[in-house]
Amino acid sequence: MYKIGEFSKIVDIPVRTLRYYAEYGVLVPSEIDRFTGYKYYSESDIVKCELIKLLKSLDFTLDEIIEYKDRIDEEILEKKKKEIEERIYLLKLKYNRLTCWQEEIKNKKSYTRVNETNEEKVLRRKYEKRNVRKSA
Repeated sequence: MYKIGEFSKIVDIPVRTLRYYAEYGVLVPSEIDRFTGYKYYSESDIVKCELIKLLKSLDFTLDEIIEYKDRIDEEILEKKKKEIEERIYLLKLKYNRLTCWQEEIKNKKSYTRVNETNEEKVLRRKYEKRNVRKSA
């Protein structure tokens, strides 16, 4: 068993984050001393931690990690791929809008506001809400 500080170094995650994960239910320590409150992690927690880090790197939210970590399947991965494709599409739209605006500035034209399409609005709102939940 590893104390939280030792475990933090092994898995390369700050102690503060591990405490948050424990409180939030993402990674609960294998053992908590009922007298001191010290958290102890096991070898199996290292494996769980590596999965959590992988899922985080693939843009899974903490809520998604809690929900899916014990049952990742093809359907869940396909859903995440679709979400990433939508975000890539939205970023391309933003990139194109910036490029047009840059051209207008370069050619000394006044900026003509281009309204968002309904599709852009839906996607933007969807991912803005997601990011608010992520950072809260």
